[in-house]
Amino acid sequence: MIDQIAQDIHRQGWSYQQNVVDKSRLATMAPMFEAEFSPAGVGSEKQRVEEIRGDWIKWLDPLHPPGALEQEIEFLRDLQNEFNQRFYLGLQDFECHLAKYPPGSFYKKHVDRLAKDSSRSISFIFYLHQEWNEADGGELVLYNKDDEIIKSILPLPGSMIIFLSEDFPHEVKVCSRERRSLTGWMHTKILT
Repeated sequence: MIDQIAQDIHRQGWSYQQNVVDKSRLATMAPMFEAEFSPAGVGSEKQRVEEIRGDWIKWLDPLHPPGALEQEIEFLRDLQNEFNQRFYLGLQDFECHLAKYPPGSFYKKHVDRLAKDSSRSISFIFYLHQEWNEADGGELVLYNKDDEIIKSILPLPGSMIIFLSEDFPHEVKVCSRERRSLTGWMHTKILT
């Protein structure tokens, strides 16, 4: 799967893969989403602006991940190494958080690379809810730099999307059930 993701990144700048997280493991991850989460903010100041985004997050330490996420963190390390070997990206670290979107929430179109910090190079999202169907909404919509829709991705359980942070504006459409994910970014600098 890592080879396919790398080929997709080289060819089109993004990759969507299904069945990355085994569905039997999603149930073991559910208790992580019962912990205390904080309202997500916008920009480097992390201000809460509900007209822009309505998700709640819990930051994780990739060096000491929850046991239920050890496989995903190891997978991310392997991807980071592969990207560095193939594309010479100079990726040195990554950050991630759990995110949950309550019913009725969304995240308007944005780019993940911050204006004050250009080290975010690769964005990734693992979808960790146990069930999802088209009527639940919550699609991730990727745009090109000309504001044209490239792909609308239904957040199927256990799937993953990964893309070049600077190249793809994106948004999360309104969801009608709680949407859960592990979301993060690979950086070209050491964060800790």
